[in-house]
Order: sequence, then structure tokens, then C-alpha cells
Amino acid sequence: MSIQHCVAPRDVVFVQGDDAQAFLHSQLAQDLSSVAISETVESLLLEPSGHVVALARVVRHADTVYTLDVDAGLGDVVINRLSKFILRAKVTMRLSDFVVHSYWGHGARGAVGQGIGRASVAWAVAGSDGYQDAVDFVGLDADAPKIGDEASQKEWQMHRTDLHWPRVGTDIDVGDIPASTGVTSVAVSFTKGCYPGQELVERMDSRGSNAPTVLRALRAASYQVGDVIHQDGVDIGHITSVGQKWALARIKRGHEFGAVLGP
Repeated sequence: MSIQHCVAPRDVVFVQGDDAQAFLHSQLAQDLSSVAISETVESLLLEPSGHVVALARVVRHADTVYTLDVDAGLGDVVINRLSKFILRAKVTMRLSDFVVHSYWGHGARGAVGQGIGRASVAWAVAGSDGYQDAVDFVGLDADAPKIGDEASQKEWQMHRTDLHWPRVGTDIDVGDIPASTGVTSVAVSFTKGCYPGQELVERMDSRGSNAPTVLRALRAASYQVGDVIHQDGVDIGHITSVGQKWALARIKRGHEFGAVLGP
């Protein structure tokens, strides 16, 4: 497969200031205390009630400069949620003119190279289909590597679906319980200190509680987005995203249809 390239449908929030790391660490579900410059982590941003606001990728660009890239349309939502807790922290936030360029296909990571703004792509293993070579660049459009064949955003959506990676607003609903998202293993730290929403996350994890809905991966077959899934004549869920090989679906509690998401 040749390298494919697409400007991904993502909003980028610019976070800067002397307290940027401490502030983000205190607000996000993931541990940011040891994230070095040019490193990337995924994290859920939650309401104090524990419900999902966004799934954000955190990229550290410089000592006091971070970006949070989130699904398109959620940038202002993220800023509004974080702004409620700034208080006296020395940090500023704004919706950035940075864009996310995605590259995938054999040799993509090597072709894009290393450096500031290079961001890892979560879950580069799609079920039993093996390793997927993928990398993103988060930065100014003019600085993005000019490599690969142009792909559409529809093809990008199919790619992230085949990687079992959900989209908030499509697969994950704003307001979902974190345990229903399938991403807590990579987007939540269970060893860090307090953050808004931690109580619900920890309580459900410690009890092994079942969430009301669980995001699952199914072999794509002939599914289309919106298709209702039936089991023994019972409506148990619906398809939210479809890739070339895999589809994502929201499955109701108590049903084991499909594969639970995980790295």
C-alpha cells in the first residue's frame, strides 16, 4: 500500500504558559507529568460528573507549549470546559490555526520522520490484521511534509475505523460514561492524582461495572452506518462507523456481540 495523506477533520487547541503542564495534568484523565517535548499521549477530558467531553491527543511542542487535537467541532467545547478551572494558573488557550495532517501506509513513519509536531496514532494494531504504519503532523499547514497520495476525509474516516479508533460525536457520544468508550486503557491513568471526573472512572473500574453501552468492533461485512444490529430477533445496537475491514457499533449492556475495543 502506498502512503496516503489527508488533512484530518480535527480542531487544534493551543495551550501555552508556565503552568501549562501542571494545569493540563490536573484536568485530563491521563498522566502528563512525564510527557517530554515531541511526545504524544491520548486522554479523555471529562466533566466533574465523570461524563465525556472529548477524546484529546496531547502533543508537547516546547517546554510550555502544548496542543490538544480533538474531533472537529469540539475545539471551543474543550476551551470552555477547561476555562472553568484556570483560576490563577499561568496558562492561555485558543483555537489554533494548526492543522492535523495524517499519513498512513507502508513506510509512512519513516517518510514523515521525527521532530516537533509529529504525533503517534493510537492503536496502530487493527484486530488480527497486523501493524498499521501511520503518523500525524500537528502544526502549520505550510510546514507539513509534502509526501503521499492525496486521500479524502471519507477515506481517512475509514482508516481510523479500521484501526478501531472511535470519533466523539459519531461513535462516542458527548456525555457518555468513560467505561463505555473502549479507550480507557490508553486514555486514562489509574495511578495519577485527582482530576475532574475521576470518582466515576475509578468507581466503575474497581467494581468492574458494566456500562450502559459498549463500543465494539465488528467485521465490516455489508454494514452501513445506522444499520440496526439484531441478535435472536432483539435490537441490541447500531453501526456508527464503517471501514474497509471493520465497523464500529454501540452495543447495549448485557450483549457480547463483536469485539471489545482495546490496544
